[in-house]
Parts: sequence; C-alpha cells; structure tokens
Amino acid sequence: MKRIFIGLCFAAYTLYPIPSTLSVFAYEDTLTTEEVQGTLENTRLSEVFEQYLATIQMYDPERATRLGLHGSDSLLTPRSQERANKQLDAVKKLRVKLREIKKESMYPSLQVDYDLLDQMLEVDVYEMENLGILNKRPQYYLEPLFSVYQLLSKEGEDYNVRAANAMSRLKELPWILEQAERNLAHPPAIWAELALKQTEDALNYISDFIPLFRGYTRYDPVLKTQMDETFDKVKAGLARYRDFLKADIIPNADGEFTAGAYTYGFYLERWHGLDLTPGSVYKRAKQTFKEAMKDLQKEALNIDPLLSREKGWKGVLDKLPKEHPPLSDALKVFQDEADRAYQHFDEYKVVEFPKQRLLMMKMPSFMAAILPYAHFIEPFALDNLKVSELYISLPSEKMPAAAQEKALASLFNYAQIELLTAYAVMPGMHLRSYAAGFNRSRLRKISNQPLVTNGWAAYAELLAEEMGYYSSYWSRFLRIYVRALRAARACVDVELHTKKMTYDEAVGFFMENFYFSEAQAKTEALRISLAPTESVSFILGMDRILEMRKYYQRTEEKYFDLRKFHASFLKMGKIPMAAIESELKRQNKETGKMVK
Repeated sequence: MKRIFIGLCFAAYTLYPIPSTLSVFAYEDTLTTEEVQGTLENTRLSEVFEQYLATIQMYDPERATRLGLHGSDSLLTPRSQERANKQLDAVKKLRVKLREIKKESMYPSLQVDYDLLDQMLEVDVYEMENLGILNKRPQYYLEPLFSVYQLLSKEGEDYNVRAANAMSRLKELPWILEQAERNLAHPPAIWAELALKQTEDALNYISDFIPLFRGYTRYDPVLKTQMDETFDKVKAGLARYRDFLKADIIPNADGEFTAGAYTYGFYLERWHGLDLTPGSVYKRAKQTFKEAMKDLQKEALNIDPLLSREKGWKGVLDKLPKEHPPLSDALKVFQDEADRAYQHFDEYKVVEFPKQRLLMMKMPSFMAAILPYAHFIEPFALDNLKVSELYISLPSEKMPAAAQEKALASLFNYAQIELLTAYAVMPGMHLRSYAAGFNRSRLRKISNQPLVTNGWAAYAELLAEEMGYYSSYWSRFLRIYVRALRAARACVDVELHTKKMTYDEAVGFFMENFYFSEAQAKTEALRISLAPTESVSFILGMDRILEMRKYYQRTEEKYFDLRKFHASFLKMGKIPMAAIESELKRQNKETGKMVK
C-alpha cells in the first residue's frame, strides 16, 4: 500500500515537476487524511491533463505542434465532420472525468489549474458545437501553410526530421483543400474574399518555402525531385481552391460574420473569466475611447498648439517625422533597438532580463494578408528549446519606389520602431513569454489568455514611457494614438459582434474617427470580425494590471517593489486575470507583507 501511495505522490507532479533533491519519504508517514486526498485529486488532474494532450495530438496534429507535442508533426489535421465529432465526444468525456475530481481538497495553486483546464475544455466544446468552422471559415483550410512554415523556421529538434515532417504535411495540403469543397457552405462574404486573397498570395509567393528546404534536399537529387513534385501539386491544389472560391463560394457567401451576444458573453465569462456583460464592457470601452481621444488632442496641443487648433490631432500626426532606415537595414535597426531596450530596462531594474532568444524575421508574403505587420510568435509551449520570433512585414523590393517609401515612412519611422519594440520585445511580449516560463505548470503554458498577453503588451508601452525609454515625444504621442485606436477597436468589437453595429457602420466609424482610407477601415472591421473579444482584451487587460499595481502600491506602501510586482504577475503564467489577482493576494498574505 505504501509503494502505491509513493507512486501517487510522484504522479501528482506531472503538472508541477518535483525537484530531484526533495524526498517524498521524509514526510509520507505524517500526511493527514486531507493531504492524502489532496494528493490523489492532484494525480487525477494530471491524468486528465495528459489525456487532453493525447486527444489533441490524435485529432488535431497542427495544434499539437503549436503546443510543442511533436509525435504527429508529419500529419495535418483532417478537416472532416467525422474527425470533429470524435474529438468533440472525447473532449466531453474528459470534462465529465474532470468534474469527478474533488477540487476543494487540492492545493490552492492546483485549484487554479483545475479551473483553467475546465475552462479550456468548456471553450473547446462550445466552439466545436457552435462555430461551424468547417462550413464557415474558408481560411481554415489554408492554415496548414502556416504550420509547415513554422515547423521549419523554428529552431528545434533535428533539422532533417523537421524538414521531412514539413514535406509530409505539404504533400497532404491538396487533400485538405479538396475537403473544403465538401464542407464549405455559405461562409461570410468578407471571410471568403480574405481566403481568396490568401490563396492568391500563397500561389504568388510559394517560393518563400523553397529556401527552408534547401538544406534538406541539397545533396540528395531524389529528395530534390520529390520536393519539386510536391510543390507542383501544392500549386495545382491552390489553383483549384482559388477557382472553387471564385465560382462556387463567393457568389453564395452570405453567412453571418458576427459572434452574437450569447457567444460574446460566453467568451467574456468562460474564456476570459470576467464578471462582465457585453453591455458593461461596451460602456467601459466607450468611456476609455472618449478619455483616450481627449488625451490625444491634449498631447497634440502640447506638441504644436497652432497646428492642433487648426487641423486637430490628425494634423499633428501628419507632422510625425518620417525618417526611417533603408529597407535593406530595417531588420538590423529593429535588432539594434531591441538591444538598446534590453540595456535600458536592465539598468532601471523594473523587470527581469529575458534570457530567451528572439529571432527577427521578414514576414513571408502569404502571411501578410491576415497578420498585423509586426507579429510576435511565442516558442512552442512545451518545447525545451525556447526561441521567440518577431515577424516584420516589410515592403516588397519589387514595389514602386514611391509606394515603398510611403510604407517605410508610415510604419517603420524611428518613433514607430521604438513603440513596436516596447510592445513586442522589451518589456512587452517577448519578456512576458520568457517570465511566464518560470511557472512550472504545463497546463498554464498551453493556455491562451488574451487579457494577460495583450494587456501586458499595452501596459509595456506605458511602462517604457514611465521609465524614460522613448527618445522623443513623438513616441509618447504614438502611444497615446494607439491607445485611442485600441479603444475604438474595442467599441466596434462589442457592437459589431452583438449586432448593434453593421459592417458598413464599422467601416464608417474608422473612416470618420481616424481618417482611414476605405481599404484600411475594411481591414480593421475584417480582423475584428474574425476574433471576437480580442480587441477588448487590450484595454481591459492593461487597465486590470494598472489597477493591481495601484492596489499594491497603496497596501504595501514603503515595501512595494515594482520589479517584484512585475515578476510575480508574469510568473503566474497564462491564467485569467481574476485568478492572478487572487493568487497574488494569497501569496502576499502568506508572506505577511500586506499592510492593510
């Protein structure tokens, strides 16, 4: 019996690995009945979690790769209703099994993990039952291109193994595209048009993949022939998919592109863990938008009173210095700016130094249609090797000189590069990714919590200003402008998805309030339609972090340490904001540091 119990003690640390120097034998005979029960329940949680990972690897190989589970890297996720039904059934059974665990007897930190896994399972079930991804999302059938590119571009296990797996996935892509012809029916028009653009970009820029395979095929003519044949079949499959979208899908694309009030509220409550209704979120977003626009106008007055009174904040924004690095040096300038940010924040000691590599890469052209022009990608969650990536969508060298200059001046001027560095690198997303890795919970590593990730990125821009990182007042002006734009996106996010605003009204909102071109405004509305609650996560997340910081500044008084606050927050990992707040309070109470 004792041997069985010892085994259970070790099994309980699947989520939290136990240090090799810690001996179970030293205390096993003194455990109370409650502690024994807690250990048993922790073990059961670990079992359900491992079964969840196995389910993902079995039914969704592409998602498994993104999580760092590489047993099915050679396979693509089948886009069939039969596969989706089996996965749904498996996840439902896991949730029933999870609910049999007695959460109240578990360790406090593992109770948080229990709630997190329950939330993840519930969201998975809801989306599989209600979103109709197979029928409504034509871009879903193009995602294998992303999985192939990431598999090869990320540093990891043996290159030849990764290349062979990536080649196997490419070979399956035409089959995946054929499945779309059986599944797609009446998707939203704007999503179908986006998928058509992605498909055409993939056809035009499929050569982006070839350099990734050169090391694999260089010395083997047979592999080179296989690669050429595979790319020919991929091109044929993409061309067929393009024609299918044009002839059969777009003429009948009349599906709903909004989530609806119920789904929006479900996400707020069960994904983000917020005790807020869509209506209350909209009120907060609208108030934030009004305040941000006032701040923007005020800052414009500070910079140029005469111009601001004549042409408003837009006139001052148009005056933003356009100096920028040449296209050939853009990535190097980003890297140099990141190095300066590392040094600056290391000197100020308000955050930890991220000892995690970051690769800055030019974004492949086929990704640019759907991703923002600067896109941070975390390491595969469960991989031992941690390397982040920052993809920068640079203008094509083939663009006319005038268009190239306009893009560089507006997106890659030096003030913008500073702001992007604070947001994506230091002290932003790259630092958050590194610091979260210190949490031993594997469950928290695979979680997706936009309030934490996006909220921290927005907070990092403000922190950079507070710590004197920005070299000119233009970077501060841009930060305030971006804050206002995010608040506007949040307003549209709520209203669009709860059907209180039409697509045309959303486009008009951005054109009227931010002087966007029609094409820019349509891009904003499209991206909001694809990701309900994503836009509100920036402002809600940042505000919650600031509220927490003010709380501890008040309650800890002279004991407050900004660096420790940041470290404690980030090392909680990706759990809902409410859980972070309660965990921080519990930990501070245990250490006896609270003043009030």
